[in-house]
Amino acid sequence: MLGCGGCATAERFGGAAECAEMVARLREAGIEVTGGAAPEEGQRTCDRAVAAAVADRHRAELAAADTVLLLACPLSLEAVRQVAGELRLVRGTQVITGNQTGGGRAEVASCHYCAECIAELASGLCPHAYCPKGLLNGPCGGAQGGRCEVLSTRQCVWEMIYWRLKQQGRLEVLRRYNAPADFGVAGDED
Repeated sequence: MLGCGGCATAERFGGAAECAEMVARLREAGIEVTGGAAPEEGQRTCDRAVAAAVADRHRAELAAADTVLLLACPLSLEAVRQVAGELRLVRGTQVITGNQTGGGRAEVASCHYCAECIAELASGLCPHAYCPKGLLNGPCGGAQGGRCEVLSTRQCVWEMIYWRLKQQGRLEVLRRYNAPADFGVAGDED
């Protein structure tokens, strides 16, 4: 279990107290939990250095885990994916705040705040943010040598998703249809 000392603490959906409460609830339900942590208040998990420091302090718990439950906004997903290795990431919240993000430019680019996040299903990678075509249901077919046909310096996100899911034994996820993200303004009838 991993929370955040930024948005999630301020909004009370994933700070240290909420992580401890969730760990207790999961254990009461008979679910094995190897540990739980959140960085200090003001330290944001979307910052790769903060995520790495928390992961280093809890390396033994991570080594015993097969999944990380993330109680933080979507921006944390990319930083945590980078430090959690091949562990499956599951977001425990759909809350999107983003007004207190401390991450660098790469973290901000990793989330488009679509409110219909499929990064968890895609093994921690957001195809909407990483694919220049915004494809949510698989590759376009134009990748060459594992590289995106639009941005040739970038790896094809769908190939990365495929290999991560294969390693996790979760290729069935690719059979799921993902509806296009709705970026319309709430209440906008036009």
